[in-house]
Amino acid sequence: MLLRKMNRLFDYLLPGVRKSEPPTRASADYSLLSRESAEHGLYNGWHDHGVTERQDAAYRKLIQEMYTGQPRQDFLAAAEAVRYTGMDDPLILEVGCGSGYYSEILSYLLGRSVRYLGLDYSAAMLRLARKRYPEQAFVLADATALPFAEGTLDIVMNGVSLMHILSYEAAITEARRVAARWCIFHTVPIAKELQTTVLCKKAYGEKTIEVIMNEGELHQLLEKNGLMVRHILKSIPYDLDCVLGESTLSRTYVCEIVD
Repeated sequence: MLLRKMNRLFDYLLPGVRKSEPPTRASADYSLLSRESAEHGLYNGWHDHGVTERQDAAYRKLIQEMYTGQPRQDFLAAAEAVRYTGMDDPLILEVGCGSGYYSEILSYLLGRSVRYLGLDYSAAMLRLARKRYPEQAFVLADATALPFAEGTLDIVMNGVSLMHILSYEAAITEARRVAARWCIFHTVPIAKELQTTVLCKKAYGEKTIEVIMNEGELHQLLEKNGLMVRHILKSIPYDLDCVLGESTLSRTYVCEIVD
């Protein structure tokens, strides 16, 4: 029964795979990790060229569904988060941009071209991003050491990457440092009772880490960094109860700098 439940979850996260084909799941083979093990292990799946291609192919299918009037919930949450800031033409930095697909998603759902800058630590991801979106700018850098001056970006959107950053505290601090007013932490998996937990999983076939944030700790970190949560949006369903023994949620946080 647990296997069937997980299969239904992964089919939702990575639709369009025919049952007769051996699937490469967006997320599979979870196991618990200590933080020390995660720091010393080899979990470099996001640098793999094959992962880049498989993730991009999955998102191309989702984007086509968006154009037919069926945008996925996380796409809607990202657009609504940007809209909530009330800024007319903000410069948006997406941290963890992958192959840059959110530049297309935001432009379509907001009904206008967006000023967009993508950043990722994976050279493989950025090679594909520059090929697919040559009109956009992309930077190779780490979320925990952003190469920008303080307060130079209107909106810093951590785009579904906080969950893959072991030093998530530093990533939050850096996002706040370079943002002029708003930070968006998009699609963060959270648990209400369980302490922040590190997992190993296979993402599109290769090992990566994943961080499930304790909701209270996340709010404390945001407050510590002078970030006031102004709006919380439901994102894609992501319940890892069968892995963690507690139901998890996925949320998008719209935070304003208040100090």
